[in-house]
Amino acid sequence: MGTARRDWPSSEERLAALHDQLIAAVEALTSSPAWATMLRVAARFPDYSPSNVLLIAVQRPDATRVAGIRTWNSLGRRVLKGEHGIAILAPCVYRTRDHHAPAGVPAPTVGAGSEHRPMTPDADTAVTRRELRGFKVVHVFDLTQTEGDPLPDVAPELLRGTAPEHLWDHLAEILAADGYRLERGACRGANGWTDYATRTVRIRDDVDPVQAVKTLAHELGHVHADHEHRFPTYAHDHACRGRAEVEAESIAYLVTAQAGLDSTTYSVPYLAGWSDGDLNILRTTATTALTTARAIGDLLPLPTPPASELAVTSTPAPRSDPRAPDNSAGAVAGRDATPAHAPIPTLIRIESTQLPARPASDVRRPPP
Repeated sequence: MGTARRDWPSSEERLAALHDQLIAAVEALTSSPAWATMLRVAARFPDYSPSNVLLIAVQRPDATRVAGIRTWNSLGRRVLKGEHGIAILAPCVYRTRDHHAPAGVPAPTVGAGSEHRPMTPDADTAVTRRELRGFKVVHVFDLTQTEGDPLPDVAPELLRGTAPEHLWDHLAEILAADGYRLERGACRGANGWTDYATRTVRIRDDVDPVQAVKTLAHELGHVHADHEHRFPTYAHDHACRGRAEVEAESIAYLVTAQAGLDSTTYSVPYLAGWSDGDLNILRTTATTALTTARAIGDLLPLPTPPASELAVTSTPAPRSDPRAPDNSAGAVAGRDATPAHAPIPTLIRIESTQLPARPASDVRRPPP
């Protein structure tokens, strides 16, 4: 005799359970030794000025993680013989001793108790200053120009295999009803993107069906969570973009999990990166993610599994590939993983296997 339907968890309960499991998996990943090691290594990579970022892009458009020879050597890697460095500008800063206090600034004083007496500027009391006297050309090297110990990395892994039957078609129908055109093709290094201005969603055409349908669910999450209007500063505000990506990926995880697709190995590190490992971001976006995922699920002919068949998430193992393009935590200066040639104002680029880069002073994550 089958289990009575009233004994099954409700749609809200199933989604809430899935979201709780997702948060637990992200917490496990961000508290793991692999994550801590990745952040320590990322902190060694320098930030580059906009001018140097442009110089790097012109000389080596495919550059991912760039550093000088000393940094690479300290990480157990060596520059390959015959490789030519990427020329950038480094400031020439010198220390000078200022024996004359600036106008309007009183001379320093010393004394005991409430009595103070002026000090006479001399060799011992002169102020040491740092003075910029120009720039010099130095050379840095990309990760692909080096060999040696693999760098620790915790990044989303592209999903492999087939997708649940008809899930792509059903999601595509929902997107079409929203007034969006769906395309397949190259996505400038991303797995997919949404252009609100032209009402177009594009999914890369060189991934397995399971990854393609997960990415489609992610883009649908952007649309149904109204990110076009809720996050108008997405293109240039890292915090805004991070919240949008967390919501969209959480929605994709929940929608596809209901259809029997386990995207843990992709979604968990993706969310850990865009949330900077801050579980509060996942919790504060939970209401939107759950509400939106349920609304999308209501439009799909999804089965209603018993509680015992709810998907259980697991923490993916770290991935290290010294030859693979690497934009993980702290990889390059700046936090925007969107390629420089991609249109910024209306384009939401997500679903990249790269981790969003961040300044070394605030290292924490991977992106879409």
